[in-house]
Amino acid sequence: MFDYQKLYANHTQPDGPLYLCLDCEKEADATTHRCSACKGAIEVLYPLDRAEIQPFDSNPNPLQRYKDVLPVASEENLTWLGEGNTPCTSVPPIARLLGVRSVHIKDESRNPTRSTKDRIASATLSRFKGIGVREFVMASTGNSSTAYANAMSLVPGFKLHIFVGEQFAYRLNYADHPRITTHAVADTFVGAGAAAQKFARENGLFWEGGFFNYARREGLKMSYIEAYQQMPTNPTHVFQAISSGMGLLGGYKGAVELNRMGLMETLPAFVGVQEEVCAPMVSAWNAGRATVAQEDIIENPDGIAHAIQRGDPTNTYPYMRAMCTNTNGALVAARTTDMHMAKGLLESLGFDACYAAAACLAGAMRMAQEGSLNPDSDLLIVLTGAERPLLPTPSNILAA
Repeated sequence: MFDYQKLYANHTQPDGPLYLCLDCEKEADATTHRCSACKGAIEVLYPLDRAEIQPFDSNPNPLQRYKDVLPVASEENLTWLGEGNTPCTSVPPIARLLGVRSVHIKDESRNPTRSTKDRIASATLSRFKGIGVREFVMASTGNSSTAYANAMSLVPGFKLHIFVGEQFAYRLNYADHPRITTHAVADTFVGAGAAAQKFARENGLFWEGGFFNYARREGLKMSYIEAYQQMPTNPTHVFQAISSGMGLLGGYKGAVELNRMGLMETLPAFVGVQEEVCAPMVSAWNAGRATVAQEDIIENPDGIAHAIQRGDPTNTYPYMRAMCTNTNGALVAARTTDMHMAKGLLESLGFDACYAAAACLAGAMRMAQEGSLNPDSDLLIVLTGAERPLLPTPSNILAA
């Protein structure tokens, strides 16, 4: 079971980033998503003794502020899409409700496409420029694809193929574009991902990688580094709603890096939240399993938090389990009734959160109700996005 602290302690990077497998620690190159030996996730370690984290207010471009801990071969490849610098606000009414010392909400709905996934697009295009990828294939439930589509309208030279399950097609909020091809699959998100990978193989195109694209996790890491800098004290707990969990894993890695650089005193407990009607990771976690079993998998996920409806997280759960174990965190199922309450409460306080984002607060509410939070707890709650208008949507969608 991997541990970022041990990885950094066991491996040095004197000349630049080191790419290695989280599972077997075999070294890889910058073009790889998964280990050639064991299929584990490839991660990036940086020479932290030479790295600098610039202050939050030092530069409007977060890629510039945090470039020493980003997987970018050259500064000229940095591709900022206007995301970042989102507010991290103290919310005393929620702290009182939960019976904790403080609650800070990091509001990622303020990004250009109203989602934290804009950070994924900027980090990935920066990476792809460095390794020579100009055409790629991806799958999404809507947020990532919308973020990448927005990037296509801003950054020349790339071509994108998007695959989506038919039930999520309404969440594709971008206009038709000559460098974007959209494919709808009569299947779940997992099925759309399989179809996308098959399309990439058959056409000799680069598979974007999803969770296993380390640039995704590194891009999302920036939202957490911002929040750690914005909060007056270190959080004791970090909450985020999860599908694969790549954002929360990025937050964990960012905390370890800041801790090793002397910029963060202690590591918080990381808590991943899923909707109770589609919570396969929580099922495996509660059963004490190291891997997802068949009884944990949700074949046809349904619920109100569409952005996190991944019924089969077999490939990513072990990393979430390791993160939660290493930080004394947890995987929690948010009750649907609490999600409705959380969304209404957030709206009353001026936060425009979608149900997936509201699930994050609902998970904290459940932990408070069960006595798992102490009065001296300081919570960081990451709202990953808001509902987007239904228009524009692509009209030229191909059946796959």
